[in-house]
Amino acid sequence: MNKEERQHPTKVCIECSKKYTKAGFAKRQWKREQPLCRLCTESTATSEQQDTTKICVQCNEDRAKDQYPKKQWKKERPLCRLCFEFTNISTDQTRQCHECKLVLPRVKFDIHQWGKGADALCHGCQEQVGAKILGSIGTGTTKELPDGTVLCSHSLESCDICMMDFTLPNQFARKRSALGRDLTTDETEEISTQYLNLQNINRKICIMDGQPMCPRSGRKLRCPCNEVTYCSKGCQRHHWTIHKMTCKAQRKTKKDRADKKAKQASHPNTLPVRGLTEEQLNNIRIEAFMAEGSGIKHAIEECAWQLDEHPLVIGGGSIVMSADGEKFVKGDVANIYMESKGVAWDGSPRFGMKEYVQQKTPFDWIAKARQGKSQ
Repeated sequence: MNKEERQHPTKVCIECSKKYTKAGFAKRQWKREQPLCRLCTESTATSEQQDTTKICVQCNEDRAKDQYPKKQWKKERPLCRLCFEFTNISTDQTRQCHECKLVLPRVKFDIHQWGKGADALCHGCQEQVGAKILGSIGTGTTKELPDGTVLCSHSLESCDICMMDFTLPNQFARKRSALGRDLTTDETEEISTQYLNLQNINRKICIMDGQPMCPRSGRKLRCPCNEVTYCSKGCQRHHWTIHKMTCKAQRKTKKDRADKKAKQASHPNTLPVRGLTEEQLNNIRIEAFMAEGSGIKHAIEECAWQLDEHPLVIGGGSIVMSADGEKFVKGDVANIYMESKGVAWDGSPRFGMKEYVQQKTPFDWIAKARQGKSQ
């Protein structure tokens, strides 16, 4: 190495194979064994910016980067998000329409119909069903059965022609009929959750896929309730008339659950109860309920205080006899306060009451729960 090379060292660019001094490289590139000169670095960055679209190997559409799943975008032969979700349901490229019996390519079905398998309807048959719906508006009648369930004029719970869906109300009615009483808030929420889980809504694809206004762009615009997805603002506006009935309720339910979990985690008095099963808790609720009824004062308040729950959970509850023995149905505190005083319960264990002061020799209800039910 001569004197000039020592004073002005050079490196060879791996792209253009030209020699440059330190000034011809960016600092990070100069530190590498195989660097890129400034000119090649800029040209590479420009070409990467221009490569913002790729052609899907199935639909052959030239789509933007945001219309591909991240892992697919990195592949040389990617699948766009729409084709990817279709393929996840079935790798078939054709399917027989349930109505017209024609074997049609996948593009003739929307994603929601494609997921129905043998019951899928093509776009044409869906339009015919829509025409029947428009023609039947205002002519639908219902009939109520002895168990409280309701059916449309075609004797169906869910009917596309009548534009009626009684599935969820009928589930409530059957549960009420089986129990012989009104449902509690927890029971109602449990049935509603199970019903929504069975709807099989694909949250990765636009809920309006297959409708005339849907551009099928493949983009993901998730609603804040996290239940449905849209591919354009137009789809969101068209679906809002339907979705607004459940959106706010779903967001409120999720917020209430999160607040309840946070409160339970931060409240030290709930720690001793966490080791008990619901059956053990209900056993001592029954004993406290019976003790108060037999004249033992403050039994319900003492038990509720130790369990860190509102006394009306026990006092407003009821004991139900069944083939399996006694069952305790907790009182609906929120409903009791709303109906009797017209105020909303804030969830605290002493809402509407003074701070509890033990009136007698304490009885350890937690220990009693661990011992088991009295014979």
